[in-house]
Amino acid sequence: MRTSLRIELADSEGALMRLIGLVERRGFTIAAMDKSETSGSQSTVTLSLDARDEARNMDVLARQVARLLDVRSVFTRDPGDRIAPEIAARAAPSTDRWRQACPPRH
Repeated sequence: MRTSLRIELADSEGALMRLIGLVERRGFTIAAMDKSETSGSQSTVTLSLDARDEARNMDVLARQVARLLDVRSVFTRDPGDRIAPEIAARAAPSTDRWRQACPPRH
């Protein structure tokens, strides 16, 4: 099952490598990654992840990512976006909804 994380990350040496390493060690495969600069010293990284098996928990991963050095905040996709397929086909496309997975670090 594919899930997503959005991480606000300080642009410092090794920060992105620590993030990728943790995700891999915790049993997730990165299907897609997008990194965009939000300010001079901070970036937003969006990861689309596949769990290697059913035992992997996204909430646990989000808490572990939030503890990494240079991570400012972690968001997961809002599960409230899931609606019946017949309604989704008629509905106008909505913007992505994210919920904060962990309290922000400053």
